[in-house]
Amino acid sequence: MKLFEKIVNVISDYNVSVEVNKHELNIINRDNDNVLHVYEDMFLSQDKKESFSEYIVEFSTQHRHFEDDSEDEITEYILLILNDKVLPLEFYMDGKRRFGGETNSDELDDLSVSSLSKHYGCTSEYLISFDYEIHSWSGKYDTGLRKVSDLKP
Repeated sequence: MKLFEKIVNVISDYNVSVEVNKHELNIINRDNDNVLHVYEDMFLSQDKKESFSEYIVEFSTQHRHFEDDSEDEITEYILLILNDKVLPLEFYMDGKRRFGGETNSDELDDLSVSSLSKHYGCTSEYLISFDYEIHSWSGKYDTGLRKVSDLKP
């Protein structure tokens, strides 16, 4: 598959192992066993006359959908993850995953209840009842489970 070949070439200088199956590519961090998945998802139109595909890039608790002609965008996103620029951020309540997204490592010093509430479109009062966790490809920015209320306002 052309996209998977391109990804393998782009990440060849990283300390990773790669597994390629027919519609899935797995990138494994040799230092900590983190895995980034890229897979093709195929589906039919509602009338079942046309087929479509998209690619999904998944790391930790975060995934992003890409149109099947977005090779450059997909490889750029993968590199952002491998370089610890994009970090999955997940919110939990009572130990269960509730919602999440991603943050940028450049924004970590300014992470606050206020910045998170603006980003996720909710009030600070609502958000402080959650715990959060950040993951990174290298492990350098992993937080473990923490209380949002412990962040600066």
